[in-house]
Amino acid sequence: MSEDDQLTGGPALQELRQSLDGIAMPERPPLRTITARGRAYRRQRRATTMRLTGAGAVAVAAAIVGLDGGLNSPSKSATVRTPSFTLVSYTDGTAKLTLNPGALLNPTELQSAFARYGIPAKVTSGSYCSSSPEPAGFAQAVSGPGRGTSTSGEGSPGPVPTPELTIDPSKIPAGTELTVGDFNLASGEQEAEFALMSSSSYTCTSTPPDLSKPDTGNADIGLLYGGPGPSGS
Repeated sequence: MSEDDQLTGGPALQELRQSLDGIAMPERPPLRTITARGRAYRRQRRATTMRLTGAGAVAVAAAIVGLDGGLNSPSKSATVRTPSFTLVSYTDGTAKLTLNPGALLNPTELQSAFARYGIPAKVTSGSYCSSSPEPAGFAQAVSGPGRGTSTSGEGSPGPVPTPELTIDPSKIPAGTELTVGDFNLASGEQEAEFALMSSSSYTCTSTPPDLSKPDTGNADIGLLYGGPGPSGS
């Protein structure tokens, strides 16, 4: 017997063959089954990719809508807060000035705050500067309490509890600026005058404007605030 016969016909190998004969081997699936499984897998991958892409598009669209809404709605962009006033700048370019009736106005701080937000202005304390004739356009640039606003009924103007004015620097005509004169009166009240004046030609006076004689032609704003009582305490 050769060595090959011993390898292929030995008792051990025959016993191994007999044990394997009892094991059921799975048949190879038909080609059409393999093809169908591949198509189903590819369809599932495409569906998953489309879902992810759609979710991303929705998220981007929501972000754009939110951004557009924020840009179209004016909101606060910066605030200057001092003991005598608060100046809030908005994203649409306007600014709101609120005077504190419990503190004397600091003209240097207010003029600096105006300059920070692009509002051309001259702010004085104990004096008031104006031009003759007064430039037009104040009513379009500044809105707030009317001149001589009274909270004490008929007669002399009474103090405004908390004066607020809205300023639009884009409406201030070229060559002009806002003039603000603030006076500390003997009564303990403050008188503030707001108007427009020529940047190159004006005069100043230490006499407070007469609030009992409104300037109906230019719609200037002059008001009392602070002093004794709740508004000034």
